[in-house]
Amino acid sequence: MLLPPPNVTGELHIGHALMLSVEDALARYYRMNSHPVIWAPGTDHAGIATQTVVERMLATQRSVTRQELGREKFVKEVENWRNQYGRKILDQMKQLGASTTNSREYYTRDEGLSKAVTNAFVRLWEEDLIYRDTRMVNWSTKLQTAVSDIEVNFKEIIHGPNAVKGAKIDGAEFGWLHEFAFQVVDGKEGEEIVVSTTRPETIPGDRAVAVHPDDPRYKHLHYKLVRHPLIPSITLPIIPDATLVDPSFGSGAVKITPAHDPNDYAFWKRHSTYSTATCDGAATRRVNIPLIPVFDAAGKMTPACHVPSLIGYDRLHIRKRVVTLLEKVGSYRGRKVHDMRVPVCSRSGGVIEPMPQPQWYLRMKPLAQKVKEVAERDGLKFLPENPTKQLWDQWLDGIQDWCLSRQIWWGHRIPAYRVFNSEGKATRWIAAETDDTAQAQLTEEEKKAGYTLQQDEDVLDTWFSSGLLPLSTAGWRGEKDSTEEWRENYPLTFIESGGDILFFWLSRMAMLSTHFSGTLPFPEILLHPLVCDASGKKMSKSVGNVLDPLYVIHGKTQDEMIKNFSETLTAQLQRGGETQAAATKAIRTHEKEIRKNFPKGITKSGADALRMALLDYTRQQRQINFELRVVDVFRKLAIKVDNALIFYNNTKALEPFTMTELKVEDLTPYDRYIIHQTRLLIDTVDKAFHSRRLYDATEALRAYTYETLCGVYVEFIKADVAPVQPGETRTSKRRDTAMALLHTLLDILLRLLHPFMPFHSESLWQELSPETRALVDEVSIMTAVWPTAAEFPEVKDAGGDEMEKVLELLDILRAWKGEKGVVVPPEGKTGDFVRSHWVTIQKMGKVKNRLRIAEVTEDFGKEVGWIVEI
Repeated sequence: MLLPPPNVTGELHIGHALMLSVEDALARYYRMNSHPVIWAPGTDHAGIATQTVVERMLATQRSVTRQELGREKFVKEVENWRNQYGRKILDQMKQLGASTTNSREYYTRDEGLSKAVTNAFVRLWEEDLIYRDTRMVNWSTKLQTAVSDIEVNFKEIIHGPNAVKGAKIDGAEFGWLHEFAFQVVDGKEGEEIVVSTTRPETIPGDRAVAVHPDDPRYKHLHYKLVRHPLIPSITLPIIPDATLVDPSFGSGAVKITPAHDPNDYAFWKRHSTYSTATCDGAATRRVNIPLIPVFDAAGKMTPACHVPSLIGYDRLHIRKRVVTLLEKVGSYRGRKVHDMRVPVCSRSGGVIEPMPQPQWYLRMKPLAQKVKEVAERDGLKFLPENPTKQLWDQWLDGIQDWCLSRQIWWGHRIPAYRVFNSEGKATRWIAAETDDTAQAQLTEEEKKAGYTLQQDEDVLDTWFSSGLLPLSTAGWRGEKDSTEEWRENYPLTFIESGGDILFFWLSRMAMLSTHFSGTLPFPEILLHPLVCDASGKKMSKSVGNVLDPLYVIHGKTQDEMIKNFSETLTAQLQRGGETQAAATKAIRTHEKEIRKNFPKGITKSGADALRMALLDYTRQQRQINFELRVVDVFRKLAIKVDNALIFYNNTKALEPFTMTELKVEDLTPYDRYIIHQTRLLIDTVDKAFHSRRLYDATEALRAYTYETLCGVYVEFIKADVAPVQPGETRTSKRRDTAMALLHTLLDILLRLLHPFMPFHSESLWQELSPETRALVDEVSIMTAVWPTAAEFPEVKDAGGDEMEKVLELLDILRAWKGEKGVVVPPEGKTGDFVRSHWVTIQKMGKVKNRLRIAEVTEDFGKEVGWIVEI
């Protein structure tokens, strides 16, 4: 097993708690069934997240930037931070009872794992699967790096009948379609083409206008020019293009900003003389359309925009200014509301900017095809199967090449070197494991001519190293001539994770690991659901509905929760200005939600109750609407088990008993009943683990403890296990049998509960037989043998007709609402059994003083049933 590595910046959240509960339960179950369990824990270096945290810390504490420190010193600062705080989440996991194999702990920037990453990149380059290309990428201006498609979320802006017009995202207003006009050069007087845009800030970058080739309104203008309304010195060609233009939308004309829109960039590649790319639908006639970025990496307007009043301002904050400029020159034609999807960076929350950038890419289609072929050959199981398998196949079939490079400093630096000639001109790229091996790849001519090497500044996407974990944690280092000892630890038995990273992580593990090993990294994928709040909303710190699992374990008052949240914003509160105002607002919002969602604070419930509640919730396969009341249900279950052991210990203390061997001939109907029910319980829990339906086990264990063991059996044996008094006909043998069986039942129940309630089961199991436990050093329930039906003598029935009728009677008694009545048992063994245990049955049925048992001499008629009202 492999623990999905949390970020070194991470703190335990409720999703982690669910993941750990599932994985730890499985680990403990298989360990108790004599399987050699290896469950490797680890942390991910989390490139973007960690660099952001450390940069913020340096700015707050020392007023220094990473650029001022330089790359080498900055990386050391991050390592120092990681050494100090990076294991915090692993320490928190211990409080949930994670029984990981700590000797196999890993960190994605460990020397061995880093070597595997480097060698994997070089091998993929040598196989022509990695290449470098300039493409339109998702650029995060806040992080100043490219992010992958699956790290982009979309915010929907939909204008219903009562919706507020427009919406603010990242401080800018979205949801408006602006119209403006280009004047036709050398056209009829006043001839113009009206276009529309949701992004006025891109207008300074417009370099063409597209129309449909069959649109009669514009046929006479093909390849003629229009003048830029804000930059009169620039003219734009009018290009016919059937791929991009829908003549029925708006005016049927589209403005082209090739450097800041993916569709416009594709248009540029088809039509511009500056494009050397070969692409589908390339035009037979190409024209001079320059590719002019007007935003810099931080999203600010550059001098290339040719509008002095805009230079240096954030692109999102100049929208009104651009509209005003258009109004001044008479080109603005108004605006109207427009439904749209705004791309937002999942890492920073900032609006994504499409920008053409040179990046490293991995060809994914060959890797995806190999996964499908091997899965077809060897099998790959999904739980839940629907719709996971269908989504998995769709993802692999439609996969795009993976942008591997990130423009940050923290991570695995890309092992690619640019070759420069003596004049400083770049000539080619080399991929190599080290500087020395890169140098060795220079030709003799290049060495003589004084060619030099420079390693790429970029780092690899964090998911690249994570995608190799099944291999790298097994010992694979990617060396071509190495032995294959790592195969002893590969593949995993299964992988368990959240469905939200099925494509981020699990699919990439499958593709990379299968490519290098020839076999899938896991034959089974288990996905746990997303944990939301009680109303179904996604948990968010800013909303104030986050449920910290440590709060549930240890308890927390409202004031403590509010104080803890406020302390996380200390740095922002000290900065003043807008940052301080935003932090203050966040605290107020958080406090309001805390007081609403947790009116009495959070009760101390312990890790066991939380774990079992989360596992019980997994019956909701896609989303858990989490409520603390369910945790309380299992907190009370722990108390119930505790009370059963207290009853056993107190009874034992009153008078010792002999731990006798259980024999069928010594068993009462209720002994046989509890043995039968316990065998069914063992079978149910076993099947729950094998089917991965752990909620079947939590339900069965709870019902058995309350209704069967404590609700029936303990009540029946109370008279049997009381100390034998002088003159009683009852013998000590019956007491010994009942106590021995109760001991066995409690021992089995604690072992069955252990994967779900590790702390409580360990404590009570040690307490159940302290003398026996003391004989073995470091004895633990964790290594005890898993229960089997063979621990009981063979019984042929579930208590016979006597227990069947008594249970039927109990249901009748509990439902009876009458004031006074008589219970008339049937004749024979069942009647005798009911009469001899009437005090117990009366108590269990809660009918004391309302019902009495009929005397043998009383005749109420043969057809009266169980109860006669009087």
